[in-house]
Amino acid sequence: MTAVKPVLDAYLELNLVLGLAALVWLASRWVLSRTTLSHGFIAQLRTLKALCLCVVLSPLLALGVSALTTHTPVNGTVAIGDIAVAAYLRGDIAMPATQFEALLNTRQRWVEILFSGDHPIVTATLALMALAALVYALRVIRDALAIRDTVNASYLWRRSAKVDIRLSDRIAVPFAVRGLRRRHVVLPSHLLDSSREMRFALAHELQHIRTGDVEWELGFELLRPLLFWNPAYIVLKYQFDRLRELACDQSVVARKGIDASDYTNCLLDYCARTVQRGSPRVLNVALVTGGKAKRVLRQRVIALADAPAIQSSMPFMFLGLTTLFALILGLAAASVQQTEDWTHDRLMLSTVVNLERLEARNQGN
Repeated sequence: MTAVKPVLDAYLELNLVLGLAALVWLASRWVLSRTTLSHGFIAQLRTLKALCLCVVLSPLLALGVSALTTHTPVNGTVAIGDIAVAAYLRGDIAMPATQFEALLNTRQRWVEILFSGDHPIVTATLALMALAALVYALRVIRDALAIRDTVNASYLWRRSAKVDIRLSDRIAVPFAVRGLRRRHVVLPSHLLDSSREMRFALAHELQHIRTGDVEWELGFELLRPLLFWNPAYIVLKYQFDRLRELACDQSVVARKGIDASDYTNCLLDYCARTVQRGSPRVLNVALVTGGKAKRVLRQRVIALADAPAIQSSMPFMFLGLTTLFALILGLAAASVQQTEDWTHDRLMLSTVVNLERLEARNQGN
């Protein structure tokens, strides 16, 4: 248990910070939706990526926040437990010392319960979660192998310094993927019959590669077996998938030589042909699937229509939001860390608890 406890603490702290990040993102999106960036999906995606980077770097941000607090009047700590102990010793919390100590050690007590094996329900829940994590991990491996087989079976059509462009008869929707050394864009072979659709599909997938969306998607999928149960992960993953496509559409039509109306008509024509094939509920276009297909397709059309009027780069706003995210998540990561050191306040609390227990024992006698 001693060797596993630091890993479990880090895992719990990551999930707590991730939950806060989801709330921060929903609040930020609400604010952005009431500004001129309501359809500025390029800026929104960059902001979401900055927030996710702050989550990944939260342990380092926590160290930075803790170092800064050594020069502030909070006695060099932002950990909630230490702040609570200091408040209790000042008399700000009216509670018996033994009850306060029990409340303070709630997290440690739950960890002991998890590893004790004395509670069948807890053990069964952990077993189910471990089984689900294994299933998700196997799915990730299965999908990776299927993608590799599709890439290997495709025909190498064009090659650049960093990207291979391939054709395949196995797929109906273009996709971009990366291997260990090279990136690949795989296109359906039937696009050779339409140079217009080929041009737009290639521009779309290359834009995903240009903005690093492929690597971000890979990171989200690798984290799925560990975070599948966390609603915050689900929210952030959904938001990333949505913004990835909308921002990519806007970036494509913002480039020279790509007309927004022509690109939109191509998207609509592709969907119309899919409906005519007898599959009206499944539109074979990226992100246009399932029962919400009409609403998502409408969002993509609106994004394309509004793209020319949107400023895709707002460095001051982006820098300000990124700094705010780093401060909030760094402070949160530092505050939820469990301190192991026996500080002066902790020793004082332990002394009070022992005196209270001794008094209770004497009264019992």
